[in-house]
Amino acid sequence: MKSNSWALPVALLLLSLAGASWAQVPGVPIIRQGSGSTPEPAVIEEATKLREADKLLSLTKVKQQKGRASCRLDLPPPRSQPLSGSQLWELARKAHVRIGYLYLCTKCTKQHLRLAGGYALTRDGAVATCYHVVLEPEYCSQGHLVAVTDAGRVLPVTKILACDKAADVCIVRVESAARLEPLPLNVFISPGDDAWCYSDPGGNPAFFSRGMVNRFYQNWDFTAAKPKSPPRMNVSTDWAPGSSGSAVLDRFGNAVGHVCRISAQGINPSRGTDTATNHTAQTAIVFHEAACAADVLALVKR
Repeated sequence: MKSNSWALPVALLLLSLAGASWAQVPGVPIIRQGSGSTPEPAVIEEATKLREADKLLSLTKVKQQKGRASCRLDLPPPRSQPLSGSQLWELARKAHVRIGYLYLCTKCTKQHLRLAGGYALTRDGAVATCYHVVLEPEYCSQGHLVAVTDAGRVLPVTKILACDKAADVCIVRVESAARLEPLPLNVFISPGDDAWCYSDPGGNPAFFSRGMVNRFYQNWDFTAAKPKSPPRMNVSTDWAPGSSGSAVLDRFGNAVGHVCRISAQGINPSRGTDTATNHTAQTAIVFHEAACAADVLALVKR
């Protein structure tokens, strides 16, 4: 077998001649990023056309449909073959669906588009996200739910399929001519297992991060001797506001949960340990809280 030891140096030379903008694997996109969380004008324009064509789910209908507690879906079986980091990135971004409101606010006459995360559950358009993602935006006068794929396709959200406020889980129906790329759900996950997340933290789109599952816990009312919420999962994977509803993946490419909250614990130099809400406190640790895949499965009749 002949050696191709010359191939890599030649490839590197060609990349250097082509410029730094090509210095990545072919097919890997360079993310176009604006200021903050402002979406591209073309996305707002396309969403506005869908609203004018009466194809988007209005806030009024969202409120009417949020009482649905279950839906019937044909979910794909969990994957069992370990994947590389780049393979997981590819699955995560293809399944990623941004969900949010196109709305008019009470303070100006402009259209606003506020998007968070979500992920496809089925090829025919069932998408999971957080319950709080479908809540009415602040200062909203008119609002309509819309979805945007990672490739930039703007899609109508047509129905709330099922919700659980306590678990912070919501499943919506998205209308798409092309089939979506779903993530299977997996409930068999343990502390120490690797975890990945593809999301848009703080208006920085398509951010892929790796961490691990830290623990499972449940907020508890010790006085009443009962739980205050369903079990939650702490994950060291990075996320921030804007990531809500984005999938947390295991090493096989299954969704084991999704982003629902972030909180910080701080240290006050003069008073010892304190919460990070105190402006004099220094952040000591950030807790990333995820809803569990079991809570999504609980909404699905199969």
